[in-house]
Amino acid sequence: MKELGWNKDNPFMPDLKTVKDVKEYIAAGGIGAIEARIERAFSVRFGELKEKISRLFDIELNDPFLANLLLTSILVDTRALFLESDRQKRNATLQNVYRSRRMDDRAAAVDAVFDEELLQGISLRVVIKAWVDKRVVHMDWLWDDDEVILFKRMESLIFDGGIKNLLVVLLELIAEYEEVVSRFGENVQEQMERVFRAMTGGMEAES
Repeated sequence: MKELGWNKDNPFMPDLKTVKDVKEYIAAGGIGAIEARIERAFSVRFGELKEKISRLFDIELNDPFLANLLLTSILVDTRALFLESDRQKRNATLQNVYRSRRMDDRAAAVDAVFDEELLQGISLRVVIKAWVDKRVVHMDWLWDDDEVILFKRMESLIFDGGIKNLLVVLLELIAEYEEVVSRFGENVQEQMERVFRAMTGGMEAES
């Protein structure tokens, strides 16, 4: 299926041109297979993020070094799972998972959380992306004044109560996603199956 390319109108569909293409798509899982693959990758990392937050709360005062390692890892996960460009339509982010489930309002709500101006008029998105991109996964060249700004923003996030707020926000997003999974299934394929069964009375028959 990799060789088919992508449908320009639907980021979750391959570019199907022939009967052979369709058969190959069906053999690879068919409708919802790409969305399910995205969500499987996402849910593994998301579960690890939840565990890191729990451990950070447990050890923060007892082991500052380990707490710092966990915090850095949480920030990297936050960058990867919530703060990717919307041009990356198949990256395993919470927003793309919601879009794959046709829950665009939920995706927009996640963006709104990180775009809200909190720290001296700067959003969490700007602060976290800048720090992780320039001082964690890369070590960018920065002029002195730019580096001071970067550090001051992170200090505000960590020491002025912002990091607690961030962790609470992350836990709320985790809880909301877990509720979606509980109500609608592990991925869009299971979600469609549940909808179909409900429409045809299958769920009532089973109960």
